[in-house]
Amino acid sequence: KRLNEWKKRFEAIGDVRGMGAMMAVEFVKTRDGKEPAPELTRAIQLNCFKKGLYILTAGTYNNVIRLHPPLNIDQKLLEKGLDIIESAIEEETKKAGLA
Repeated sequence: KRLNEWKKRFEAIGDVRGMGAMMAVEFVKTRDGKEPAPELTRAIQLNCFKKGLYILTAGTYNNVIRLHPPLNIDQKLLEKGLDIIESAIEEETKKAGLA
């Protein structure tokens, strides 16, 4: 639910997809054009890393962030991780002029 809320909020998110706990967020330069944004994805990854969260990038163009938390993750820890990702998306899309 939260990832789909991000899709509505951030123009740079082209798609949210996945099954169960394994989800993916695709970053694009413009939602209409669907041009991959690997530089933005990497910046978001590094921003998260600096805040103590390691996330994986994936996809043919390295413009996808994969999320696959353990099924037994504590709700508070999950929310903390999502908070870090959300703040990184917010900060990096502003820097890139995509906010």
